[in-house]
Amino acid sequence: MALQEVKEAKYKYQKVRFSHISMEPAESATLTADPWSFMHGHLLEKISNSAGNNRQCYKRARYFASLAEDFYKAAESASMPAKGTLFYYGMMNLVKALLSVHKVKLEDVVEHHGITNTHGKKHSLTISGKINNCTNVFLEFAKILGTPVSGKHELALRHVCTFIPELSSISRNLGFFKKPKYLPINIRFCVNETATYLMTEVDYAKGLENSLDTSKFLKNNRKDYFLEAYEKDGKVIHRSQKRKRVSNENWSTVYKNVLKEYSGLGIASILTRNGYKYYCSLQEGTYHHLCNSYLLMFYLGHSARYRPSEIEEIMQGELRPIATEAVAILPKQFMYQLVSLITSKLCVIPFAEI
Repeated sequence: MALQEVKEAKYKYQKVRFSHISMEPAESATLTADPWSFMHGHLLEKISNSAGNNRQCYKRARYFASLAEDFYKAAESASMPAKGTLFYYGMMNLVKALLSVHKVKLEDVVEHHGITNTHGKKHSLTISGKINNCTNVFLEFAKILGTPVSGKHELALRHVCTFIPELSSISRNLGFFKKPKYLPINIRFCVNETATYLMTEVDYAKGLENSLDTSKFLKNNRKDYFLEAYEKDGKVIHRSQKRKRVSNENWSTVYKNVLKEYSGLGIASILTRNGYKYYCSLQEGTYHHLCNSYLLMFYLGHSARYRPSEIEEIMQGELRPIATEAVAILPKQFMYQLVSLITSKLCVIPFAEI
């Protein structure tokens, strides 16, 4: 059956673009060379316009955000392995700021990292499940990102690194896996000729079929979400199975619902000089890619404090490139992503700052 002809979706005469952050259709990204100040300003506004528990949560978020900024600044002047420890504490406090915005209980209860180095094993992490009468920071973070912790389990460092898109190339070169796991994609919002139905299309260059196992695109949740592919202008295109009826009254709601649906389709995001680029994970990982970045930085920070021989082995051995690359790239990526989640604005780096 032939597919219906579609055209580019527009909302109030503006092109509708995909965002992994829940925002209004056709809303512009926020260019900021100083995301810390942008986040602080946002939280101050929330504090002044809130009362009761909401106000307390925003005040707590602002405190954690300030603490995160201080750890980041301290890390810049440090060297490894202390640098990894400081960046982890910065990332942890960003996560606690996010948890505070989501009204997760902090300060008044016992808090637990939710992660430990696996006892008796090298290069392994143990993830805790629910802990009674305790706020599990990682568990709450993973829940917000849509990949909840199912129970106590172990993850090898190799597995964690495999599902961090920023480290995909270097992980492959180190032999963690053979075939590339992240497929670069474009996501397009489109409508029928009368603009009464909204749908999405995901496309990738046909030439990528030679280097990636693109047959895995229609796996897991994507299998039921997209139609079989069609080809056009050198691209392989998958259209969403369902059309969403839209009108002036419900456009914003429908758009945000689609973004929420995409959060369960294994789409990863990397911030570049041209804004965010999106990738489809061809193999399902345990957690959201931001969770994996957090886990790796926990490992580097915790090992530096409690396993000196292990971190020394890493810094002198074949895993050194992973450690140095992670510390060089992940904290800034993580910071922009968390600021975006906290403010509900798609924060990107001005071109001149790259």
